Amino acid sequence: MTALVVRLRFRMWWTAMTRSSLHLVSSVVGIIAALAVVGLLGPALGLLGLRPPRVAALTVPIFTTATLMWVVLGLAAAGVDNVLDPARFAVLPLRARTLARGLLAAALTGVPALLLTLLAVAQCFSWAGTPRAVPAAVLGGVIGVLTAVLASRAVTTLLAGVMTSHAGRLVGASIVSLATLLPLALNLVAARGRRVDALFDLDARPVARAASWFPSGWGWALPLDVAEGRWSTAVVHLVLGVGLLVVLWTVWVRQLERMLTSPLTSSGGQRIGRGRILPVLLGSTPTGIVAARRVRAWYRDSRLVAIALRTAVLPVFFVLQAVITGSPGLAGTGVVTLAVFAGLTLMNDLAFDGEAWWLHVTTGLRGWEDRLGRAIASTLVFAPSVALTFAVSVWIGVIGEPLPWLAVVLASFLGALALAVGVGAYLPGTAPRTGGNPFAATSGGAAQGCLTALISFIGPVLLIAPVVVAAVLTRGHTAWGWAVVVFGGLYGLGLLVAGVVVGGRRLDARAPELLVQLGRAQF
Repeated sequence: MTALVVRLRFRMWWTAMTRSSLHLVSSVVGIIAALAVVGLLGPALGLLGLRPPRVAALTVPIFTTATLMWVVLGLAAAGVDNVLDPARFAVLPLRARTLARGLLAAALTGVPALLLTLLAVAQCFSWAGTPRAVPAAVLGGVIGVLTAVLASRAVTTLLAGVMTSHAGRLVGASIVSLATLLPLALNLVAARGRRVDALFDLDARPVARAASWFPSGWGWALPLDVAEGRWSTAVVHLVLGVGLLVVLWTVWVRQLERMLTSPLTSSGGQRIGRGRILPVLLGSTPTGIVAARRVRAWYRDSRLVAIALRTAVLPVFFVLQAVITGSPGLAGTGVVTLAVFAGLTLMNDLAFDGEAWWLHVTTGLRGWEDRLGRAIASTLVFAPSVALTFAVSVWIGVIGEPLPWLAVVLASFLGALALAVGVGAYLPGTAPRTGGNPFAATSGGAAQGCLTALISFIGPVLLIAPVVVAAVLTRGHTAWGWAVVVFGGLYGLGLLVAGVVVGGRRLDARAPELLVQLGRAQF
């Protein structure tokens, strides 16, 4: 059964590549990028084997952070590969434990898992200077890789089940928010070590010992314990690491049992109230109705709730790091990043509608009304978060010159919205299916997402460049600072109008073809 599931994964991957040149290109680029990372970090880790154990101990905090970020990014950014959706096996006579073994093996054949595995092999050579620690490094690498993969699967699957209700979405929001702060806490622990001018002077053992007590570091700490002769500590870390794997495996299997025995979910069958505030606030025009519908979706649809959490929480790293280090540039960058991410959430908004978008087509809704309504909804959902983050950053003093940053934030948010409503009409992207895992990702979505991500990174930089230049030139001049704020706002509004017009014309011209494309957009 395990071999069958692995073959099925490769067959689906190969079919997707042969049908889409974009998928083929993105897969090749991903493999090349992974090989480049291994080519750079692999020899560097191997060279640590020529240094004493106090230097080789650097591998412990590095891989502890990597394992932790694997789980956090699955919640807050990338999601987990959901090509083999367990719910699709519900109609087959399979036991959850048997299916779990196949899904785990298939997950280990993915590019990210293979990358981590190769780096784990490289870290074994870091302990070549202490031969007795090499077997422990091999065992620790196995535990570490399995912990990363199993933790991401178990946590995202568990939260996906929790976030099906309103109270569950609040719980999920709290868990995701706390999880994203864990790497920052680990960074603070690492920052307690003294700075060194050369690798020869480095003593990473204090930081490694602190990181070894994080759950993500239990396995990676084994070679350090053996190298230092701390056998009792090594046994404790081994027991904790294996115990964590057992717990994660049990949780994941239990969730798979629930998915295999639960009825298939659908988007219907429940009564949705209209509400009273949004119709009054947004009006009964077609644009207002679209905006009200999307605002409701942002707090009712667990898939969109997950995106909102990812968008709002990630920039917290920048702001908190600015508070700790006193660097105003980090806080400003965090707020600008939040503004860009908030605007770009509209990029694949059509994919979340899926075939339900036929209502817009059959009722004769004009394209610009669809685009403008969605932009208004995103503004109502995310603008308060952007404004609050900026205001708090200014109030606590981590943004020293607020006017230039305010101009850039305004232009960034409106410019990202403009880019999303325009490009989203051409590349609607993909989305988790209705009722599915809100933290799911798919290699099929990554194909088109490769081009979308490229546009998302380069587009905002090019669009807001004039405002950034103006903000830099007027730093320290209050009067000119207000002028730049006005310029940034008007410039962003102009971009948004252009995006609505371009995207609306695309929807008007290609609505039937787009509807067919949206029928395949959910996975």
